[in-house]
Amino acid sequence: MKAYFDCETSALPLEILQKSMPIFEANKTLKDPEKIAADIEKKRQAYIADAALDPLTGKVLAIGIYDELGFSCISGDEKTMLETFWKLADETLSTSNQLVGFNVNDFDLPFLFKRSWHHGIQPPKILRDGRYWNRDIIDLREVWQLGDRQAVGGLDAVSRFFGLEGKSGSGKDFAATWESDRAAALKYLETDLLLTKKLAEVML
Repeated sequence: MKAYFDCETSALPLEILQKSMPIFEANKTLKDPEKIAADIEKKRQAYIADAALDPLTGKVLAIGIYDELGFSCISGDEKTMLETFWKLADETLSTSNQLVGFNVNDFDLPFLFKRSWHHGIQPPKILRDGRYWNRDIIDLREVWQLGDRQAVGGLDAVSRFFGLEGKSGSGKDFAATWESDRAAALKYLETDLLLTKKLAEVML
């Protein structure tokens, strides 16, 4: 049995980000005060936009799961989400089943681990084998790379390579969509997981 998963993140609240936000400087070639202010604000907004990708400045917003029961989403309080997901991961790996995702070894799992440490949660030891991930955690991006860590290809591009439909949107928009249209956000997450499942059926 395979359980497919995908972690979606968002930036921490602005009042928290402001405490660690660097002091931005405008391009030195700019002289006009309005252009200087606009350049600084552009860099500030870029920092906030990228904050969701770093566990120091971001948090877990939702964790999508697709298994034999179909699609489900873990959401709500971050600490509770993490505890729920780790229980599922522990049960899956303890029964010799596989956890499958795309780019999960480089992004999702490290992010989940570090946010867990923030909350004083210790992830299940079964996830790690020394400095490596459990062999039953399958990262389809690593399968695609075939040992070449420089090989490019995200979920959308690799899916289209195999003749599958690509992604239905961008992960960069997930947090905003989650707030404005929860049904659309859940549909995006489910579509990504179904795409991951189809990729696994082709590649594995």
